[in-house]
Amino acid sequence: MLEQSIRSWNPWWAQKMPPSLTGIRRDITGDIIKSLGTPHIKDIIGVRRCGKTTILYQVAEHLISQEVKAKNIMFLNFDDPSINAATFPELQKEIFKINPDTSHIFLDEIQQKAGWERWVRTLYDTKKFQRIFISGSSASLLSQDMGRVLTGRHITFAALPFSFREYLRKRGWEDFAPEYLTYNKDKLLHYLGAYLEAGGFPETAGLDDFGRKQVLTMLYNDILARDISSRYGATFEITDRICRFMLTNPGAQYSGNSVAKATGTAVETAEKYIGYLKESLLIHDLPIFSFKLKTQFKQNKKTYPVDTGIRNAVCLRFSNDTGRLAETVVFLEIKRRNDEVYYWKSNDGYEVDFVVKSGQKITELIQVAWDVSDEAVQMREERALWYAMEELEVDSGIIITEDYERSLEKNGKIINYLPMWEWLLK
Repeated sequence: MLEQSIRSWNPWWAQKMPPSLTGIRRDITGDIIKSLGTPHIKDIIGVRRCGKTTILYQVAEHLISQEVKAKNIMFLNFDDPSINAATFPELQKEIFKINPDTSHIFLDEIQQKAGWERWVRTLYDTKKFQRIFISGSSASLLSQDMGRVLTGRHITFAALPFSFREYLRKRGWEDFAPEYLTYNKDKLLHYLGAYLEAGGFPETAGLDDFGRKQVLTMLYNDILARDISSRYGATFEITDRICRFMLTNPGAQYSGNSVAKATGTAVETAEKYIGYLKESLLIHDLPIFSFKLKTQFKQNKKTYPVDTGIRNAVCLRFSNDTGRLAETVVFLEIKRRNDEVYYWKSNDGYEVDFVVKSGQKITELIQVAWDVSDEAVQMREERALWYAMEELEVDSGIIITEDYERSLEKNGKIINYLPMWEWLLK
């Protein structure tokens, strides 16, 4: 039974890698491939159903293309009841019974198996395999236990739902040359509007509104039930109430007190459940930027959902909130680019949406203003950027818009208005 289950997850032993498994190329796959020269465990962490399994298949396909024997690559999915029920000694025995030359092992959804960290550490330390790849939801893989047991032995890659570029690929877009993109700007604006509404979960691309909402609502309930309620013994109803509040207000500052008051819970409960939501990667925090660490810790954070589609599917919407959706997409794209990101606020109340750092250097100041047809909006966004550039000693800033371009210069500093599609696809 165990052998049969394992064989069912490794179809490339009998035929070429099925295209249905590898899907469209994910950008993060290239980052993982670049790391193959190191012996470290590669762990891919992301919210449920964001495409982690597909990414593993893409890495396996690359290894086969580099003349690693297909039979020497073994994939185990711990959502499979037979695989999950087996003990670690039974699994190890079966792996080498099937093929004693197994060199690369992929362990998908490994957080389903208690005690996996120590088993993986033993596999690594005893050099049972040439390469080990694992994936799972962040609720497990970001745990303190993993950091303690696997410290210095692993490299983490954070997976998110489709970027706009990947969304376009899924919809059949193939040419990303600047000239072609500019020529087809009107089509890009159509797809950008659809992306803001639908989000980037791979299995929803191309679905109609009804089908997409069904899929995303089921996914939302599954995350709350399996990754939070089941794991932590959290009450589903309270988790749902707090999560919907957090998802409804992307880009809003929050505190334990404010969430508790809005959701009718105790402050301690609100803070604990917010922690669960962050560990499941349904929401992401954005801290304030300050040269003083004490200020960063004391000031309220902002929060953004992991995907605009799942937020739109489960939250009531009373007004046109395209600007908030655009701000969320920009935040997630900065996260994909592996930069540090903060928001900034002056003592006088001027605010900049995103301060982007790479190492010790501030590389970008970004405002998101979807509609800048009102001159007062332009003046407000520009004023905050001029102020931030002066205080943070940065020479340029960006205002991301739906479809407006302009450059301004003042005292040797520059503000560039950029269409969102251009910034996302650069």
